[in-house]
Amino acid sequence: MKKLKLYLVDDSPYVRKSLSRVIKEIENIDLIGEGENLQSAIKFLLEHKPDVCILDYNLPDGTALDLIKYSRNSNDKVINIIISYIADEQIKKMILASGADYFYDKSNDIDELLSFIEKLASQI
Repeated sequence: MKKLKLYLVDDSPYVRKSLSRVIKEIENIDLIGEGENLQSAIKFLLEHKPDVCILDYNLPDGTALDLIKYSRNSNDKVINIIISYIADEQIKKMILASGADYFYDKSNDIDELLSFIEKLASQI
């Protein structure tokens, strides 16, 4: 059975652990890796081809927009989802205009994010 390959990047160990725990419970999901910064994520993306990347916008050594370039180069069909505590509409629009497929606010939209991931996994 084919599974949706998902890669998660967030500099907060707490957020990574919390999200990965819930994501692993979703049927048809294979959490293929986790990263904590831009450099580790770039290395991973050069070697793997996830179907979905969940990327924290602010990383210690760059932003998720830097990562989108690498994820698109390695797999042009990848779905890039940005998560952040930034809820400002202008910044959200800029992130989406810069290549992110979706944006979710970490403080308010995590349930929506997980529902979306479930929907994607059910379509595999």
